[in-house]
Amino acid sequence: MTTRRQLSDVQSSSSSGGGGGGTMSGGTGGGGGGGCLSDSMISSSGKKRMTALNGIPSSIDDKSNDFLCPICFDVITEAHITKCGHTFCHHCIVKSIEMTKKCPKCNFTLPSHESIVPNYLLNDLITKFKLKGKRNDSSNTQSGDSADTLKNFLASESKKLSLSDVNVMLEILNQRKILLEAESCAAQNRLLHEFLKHLLQQKEQQQLQVANEIALIKNDLTDVEKILKEVQSSCPTVEEVENSVKDEKDEHVVAIKKEIIQIIDKIDTITVPSNRSESSAEGFNLYKNDPSSSSFMARKQRMYQHFDDFVQCYFAARSEELYFGKDRSFSSGSLGTSTPTRSIDTTRSSRSLDTFRENLIKFSKYSALRPLATLNYSCESSYASTIVSSIEFDKDSEYFAIAGVTKRIKIFDYYSAIRDAAVDINYPINEMVCSSKISCVIWNNYFKEVLASSDYEGLVSVWDVSTKTRTKAYEEHDKRVWCVDFNEVDTRLLASGSDDARVKLWSLNVDHSVATIEARANVCCVKFNPKSSCHLAFGSADHCVHYYDLRNIKEPLCVFKGHKKAVSYVKFLNTTEIVSAGTDGQLKLWNINSPPYCLRSFTGHINEKNFAGLATNNDYLACGSEDNSLCVYYKGLSKQLFNLKFSSSSGSGSGRSISDTERNAEGNEFVSAVCWRKQSNIIIAGNSEGIIKILEIV
Repeated sequence: MTTRRQLSDVQSSSSSGGGGGGTMSGGTGGGGGGGCLSDSMISSSGKKRMTALNGIPSSIDDKSNDFLCPICFDVITEAHITKCGHTFCHHCIVKSIEMTKKCPKCNFTLPSHESIVPNYLLNDLITKFKLKGKRNDSSNTQSGDSADTLKNFLASESKKLSLSDVNVMLEILNQRKILLEAESCAAQNRLLHEFLKHLLQQKEQQQLQVANEIALIKNDLTDVEKILKEVQSSCPTVEEVENSVKDEKDEHVVAIKKEIIQIIDKIDTITVPSNRSESSAEGFNLYKNDPSSSSFMARKQRMYQHFDDFVQCYFAARSEELYFGKDRSFSSGSLGTSTPTRSIDTTRSSRSLDTFRENLIKFSKYSALRPLATLNYSCESSYASTIVSSIEFDKDSEYFAIAGVTKRIKIFDYYSAIRDAAVDINYPINEMVCSSKISCVIWNNYFKEVLASSDYEGLVSVWDVSTKTRTKAYEEHDKRVWCVDFNEVDTRLLASGSDDARVKLWSLNVDHSVATIEARANVCCVKFNPKSSCHLAFGSADHCVHYYDLRNIKEPLCVFKGHKKAVSYVKFLNTTEIVSAGTDGQLKLWNINSPPYCLRSFTGHINEKNFAGLATNNDYLACGSEDNSLCVYYKGLSKQLFNLKFSSSSGSGSGRSISDTERNAEGNEFVSAVCWRKQSNIIIAGNSEGIIKILEIV
């Protein structure tokens, strides 16, 4: 198509006798009339002029030279420019005016020779162009001629050369050969030398880095060994315990004595080996049979399963000491002050080592997910879909609400659900019916009977659970409302986020919204800071988490960027750390005091299109996955802590460590809602089949 279009352009130009405007010389594309004039000039002059660019056959070919005359296609001589702005050779344009009285390029009327004037600037450029071409030709000719001259001399005059002349020439040629070979060898090895030099530099830097890391590890190991030795030295010995209650016959005192001896021996086995009492061997045997030994072995096994992740976590926590050295404060004896004593915990270790120790302990604290009970969101078979959209505990964690696409909010008693776990059907203690599918529910943190909900019709409702009645109905959103949240400090303040790209703030004392934040993208989630009455975070379809101070809603305090798709959930771990979930299959940890950088990304679950649920509990996170499983993370490590697969049946199932979990999704079911019971290790999760599991981390 491109060739055809270009060809038609040329044909039309030939028929019309003109072409498009170009550079100062009039461009390289000549008209058809110009071509005819060139032929007539050749026939009238009786001799053929030399063609430019080694003889270009026609005007269709591309010209790289900007100094060609559009009439004769040769380098312009005595450049003259017409009133219409085109430049030609003087004799070419004079001949054209005499014959046609028109410009060969655009058919502009040129009545006489007075219509053209010299183009001095172009003449100067053409002169420089010709001089440059001559210099290049002469240099090429000279180099070629010198080589040809030498060859001709050797071929014709070699018989006249004496032995000494031949030796001199051979010496010169041999030296030239050596120089050429050296130059070739240098060119071939220079790049290799540069590569090896850069590689050596990298490895030396790595060696220095490894040396610094080894030194840091040794220092930390020494500090930990000191702590263990102090623990050991502060404990009473077995002999001291034996002597203190030597004559006691009371069986309770004897039992306590045995327990104390067991603890002492246990401490001996886990601390640095030292010459203690002879009973250490016996104590070790007691420790091997102690149940806590198996607990430690299980923790150690989980640590080794995630060893590489812990290595990264360790160096991330110790980066300041690794790169800038470790601040150590020593007491000076010359000052006459005594060295301050310290307790046997972590005061001698740096704060960052304490942080890593805490991460290591908390990650290995739990070993499995244990099902406690299983409920059904809807026992009726008439519903085409029973997706659980939201699960929330009340302020005292006695009751929990379940809501979803069946348009019903069901209230369950937690303790009854656990007690009646063996019963096939658990009935709610209360139930509210809505007019549309429910997207979210939230309990008030102060008024125990107050619950708010949002639905697909854009309605935000406030309910009195005790009477099952709607006390407020806010209808200002234009589209579906995805999320609603109560402020935990100002307990009458309510926020909602909608597909209409607005976050609206409501008060239980007012029948209309009290403020509106324009988000410029669909708002998928909203959450108040748990310890602030005026700070709020929300996630939206622009892939960002926005953090606002409600005292100035014109612009956010900060915007956290990093997700590749819409942010579906935002939760607070504490007052400064935010966790966001996106449909890019990632959870991200942010700190509001160090925006906009992501502290850690949690991967391992599947989430590409659905709202899969997210819940936090201090240091732990739980989220759903589109392979119909529940995933649990610890905030200090990016890999999963546990993974529990939901089954389509109402059986209890079993929780397994992620290393033993197989990902074989069944159908299109997914975990759609997750809730963490406050200040406990209890999780409630529901999926798209309406199955709700109450789980305990053990």
